[in-house]
This record gives sequence, C-alpha cells and structure tokens, in this order.
Amino acid sequence: MSGNKYASVPLQQWMSDREQWPLLTDYMLQESNLPGPRSNLELAGCFAKLFGTSEVTDTAWALLSAWAQLSEADAKTNDPHEFLPFCAVCACGAHYPYADAGRRSQSEELLKSAMNDSRWRMREAAAMGLQYIGEFNFVLLKPLLEGWRPDSTLLEQRAFVAALAHPPLLKAEANVLYCLEMADEIMQGILSEPAKPADPEHYRVLSKGLEYSLSLFVAGQPEPGFAMLRRYAGTGDARMIKIVKSNLGKTRLSKKYPEQVMEILAGLTTG
Repeated sequence: MSGNKYASVPLQQWMSDREQWPLLTDYMLQESNLPGPRSNLELAGCFAKLFGTSEVTDTAWALLSAWAQLSEADAKTNDPHEFLPFCAVCACGAHYPYADAGRRSQSEELLKSAMNDSRWRMREAAAMGLQYIGEFNFVLLKPLLEGWRPDSTLLEQRAFVAALAHPPLLKAEANVLYCLEMADEIMQGILSEPAKPADPEHYRVLSKGLEYSLSLFVAGQPEPGFAMLRRYAGTGDARMIKIVKSNLGKTRLSKKYPEQVMEILAGLTTG
C-alpha cells in the first residue's frame, strides 16, 4: 500500500472540493478492480493514508461519511460502487488517531456498522480500519475493543480476531497475550452456546476467522498459545476441534513446532 503509483493523481484535491467529487468518484470506480476477486487494495491504502492526519477538511470528511454509509442497495457486493464504502471505512481507521471527539464517535459507529454488514468486503474494511488504529498505537485500539466486547455480536467478534491477526500488531509480547485472552473469551462464548447456532451464517463467518487467526497468536507466544489449543482440543466439542485442527494445519505452526502440533493431533485421534 505504498501509494507511489497514485502519487500524481490529485485525490486530495478532488475530495476537498465538492465540485470535483464526481471526478474522484469516477476515478475510484474505474480503478476499483471490481467486479473481480480482489479490489484495488493499493488505491484503497493510498486513499486511507490521506486521512491519516489531523488536517482533514470538513468537506473531505463529509465525503468519507457519505461513502461509508452507502448501503448494499446502492453499492452491491462486487459492484465497483462497493469500493467507495470499502475505502471510506478503511479511512475511518486511518483518521481515528488524529480525529477530534466528534469524528472519533462517528468513526466508531461506521466501523461497528461495517463489522455487521452483510457484504464480506465491508467486514474486511472494518478489520483493516481497526488495524490502522492498532498500527498507530495498540494502546488506542485496546480500549476500543474492550468497550465493544461485552455485548459484541458474532460478526463483531470476527472483526476483532481478524483485526488482531495482523503481524505488525503481534511484535510485542503484551499484545499477543491480549490477543490470546480475547480469542479465549470468544471460544468460551461459543462453547457456552448450543451446538446449533441461532444464526448459522454469522457463526460460520466467526469460525472461519478463528480457524486461521489463532495460529498467528500461538506463533507469537507458543507456550500459552499451545496450552490454549490443547485445552480446547480436549473439550470433545466438534466446533472447537474444527477450529483447533485448522490452526494446527497452518505452516507457521506445523513447520516450526511439529512436536507440539503432532501431540495435539494425536490426542484428537485417540481421544
């Protein structure tokens, strides 16, 4: 997300002048790479970084707010128009550390809404927005997540683990231990619910997130990480076993910690 390719494109000029918003909109749609399997993440990153400052005009903020709130009816999945709210939600996270109280509050609302969006790409934007906050300062991200944790939805929990499963956030031991604690709490929440979830699709999305994210946390702190996987492998719960097996199959664990991985897998086979 270097943005070098777009250095000569007057994105900031366009977004700060209402009369030029149509130029910006047309450009973003043309360069979105949608429809397609992967949107233009380089351009999205370039756009977000323009908001990584305290010098964002009210006009530019109005544009971001309008784009972030585009509904599925106006920006369908895999339509070029979906790129607009995707970029805007990412930019909410980039601006959050520099924003005043009013913009922070609005950003939180937009991020939370995106976490619960029916469009998978918008849910990714929410996780990426949180990563921008965490990269700026993990101390700023942690209380934000803590405020949402108690009453969080399954899709919000998925956003939490997807955001935290980001290597730049996992360099400090304290950060990784927090991630393991968060994951442990979410796994406990799943265990406390009936085997058949009330919303199967939302559970599927959360499970998919847990099926890879735990491996990054375990790789960061192997001793407590493998202890957690061992504990959930021993529950006999099919949901936990699926999540544990998926993480044990990730190369970052299977190649570097083959003995621990084989030990847990053997227990699953014989248990």
